Amino acid sequence: MRILLIDDEPIALTKLELMLTNVGNCDSAASGVAATERFVKALGDDQPYDLITIDIELPDITGLDLLNRFCLLEKKNGIAPAKKIMVTAHSNVDYVVKARGKCDAFVVKPLRKGTLLEKINELFPPERRPS
Repeated sequence: MRILLIDDEPIALTKLELMLTNVGNCDSAASGVAATERFVKALGDDQPYDLITIDIELPDITGLDLLNRFCLLEKKNGIAPAKKIMVTAHSNVDYVVKARGKCDAFVVKPLRKGTLLEKINELFPPERRPS
C-alpha cells in the first residue's frame, strides 16, 4: 500500500511513519506544496497513493483546501480516489461538515496507534488491502 503522510510538525510526521511502517510504504510532506508535488509525481508515475493522511492546519494551505485539490486531480485524471484521513488537533464539527463526502475518516491528535490502525482497517480490511 502506498501512503502519503502530510503534517507540518516533524515529530507528528515521524510518529505517523513509525505507526504505519508495517502497513505500507510511506512518503511524507511538511507542506501543501510538497504534498501536491508528491501527489502529482505519483499520478505521473502511474503509482497513485492508496491512503493519504492530511493535517487540517498546514503553513501554506488548509488541509481542507488540499483535500479538495487532491479530489479534483483524481477526478481530472480519471483515477480511483485514495482513501483520505483528516488529522486535526481540533474536534471542530465545521471541519467534518466541510470535508463530508471527500474524506473517509477523521482522527484527533494526539494520535494513538490503535485508533489510527482501527480506522485504516475499516477503510482497508486486511484481506483486501493493496500490496
